[in-house]
Amino acid sequence: MEYDVHLRSTAAIRLAVLNVVPLVLTSRDTAPFGLGMAPSASALGRLRNRALNWVVQHVVFRDVQQRWNAVRVAAGLQPAGWLMDATDTAALYLNPSVPGIEYPRSDLAPQVHFIGPISASSDAAWTPPQWWHELDAGRPVVHITQGTIANATPELFAPALAGLADEDVLVVVATGGRPAAELGLDNPPANTRVEEFIPYAHLLPKVSVVVTNGGYGGVQLALSHGVSLIVAGTTEDKPEVAMRVEWSGAGINLRTAAPKPQAVRDAVRAILDKPGYRAKAQALGEEYGSYDALTLGTELIERLVSTTASVSR
Repeated sequence: MEYDVHLRSTAAIRLAVLNVVPLVLTSRDTAPFGLGMAPSASALGRLRNRALNWVVQHVVFRDVQQRWNAVRVAAGLQPAGWLMDATDTAALYLNPSVPGIEYPRSDLAPQVHFIGPISASSDAAWTPPQWWHELDAGRPVVHITQGTIANATPELFAPALAGLADEDVLVVVATGGRPAAELGLDNPPANTRVEEFIPYAHLLPKVSVVVTNGGYGGVQLALSHGVSLIVAGTTEDKPEVAMRVEWSGAGINLRTAAPKPQAVRDAVRAILDKPGYRAKAQALGEEYGSYDALTLGTELIERLVSTTASVSR
């Protein structure tokens, strides 16, 4: 009895969601999340999207969907629709990004709000390494990262360093906290500097290109500084991140997690030699700069708390 009363009382609680990946919500204008496919709102594109969404929901993830609803029923809740849309009933959906890097959706729920990226800390206590002055020596700076999770093996570090070893660039690697020796990076090429951690607030203003495996937060921060990207990632949400970078025109999607050295080199040269990528990234940087995530997010949550009604755009 107490359990039932608790469920009834919590059912009236208004839910606010803070998204941490590209938008997963189903749309008639996008393919299913995870496939890494560009959006299409044409008649043929919407037919494609509808068919793929049906296959993913009713065939590929059928068992997962059934388990999802079984757990809901066991908890005293009603069965629901597609599990990836579970948050579309939230009264407020905060998306820490900007429209320019997210696919347009003609059917986007009104409670979804773009608030811009949640900024990285400047980490005032951080001490720059001795080589830091080299960042201002005139060579293009190429930053390589595998984030802080998918960095146990150098599947991007190794080919990127090999491909850029003879280029007239300064390569800066951040290992995400892993010792360089553990990744085989303790004897890097002469144009490479390796650190376990570098605060992005200090590094990104000096970077020309970021080569990344597609971590969502890092990509957002790079774009917020107007930096073009080369993305090589195929796990978790990385295909979706990579395709958004390609679709926006702000970078290159290598469509693999382990690119060949030549592919990385060619992509870096394309970014440095073709001003279109830089122009797109800088335009996005200006768009990001027009948002204040902490202020906007706080104001929207306060509106929800004060009215208890869905917060529409």
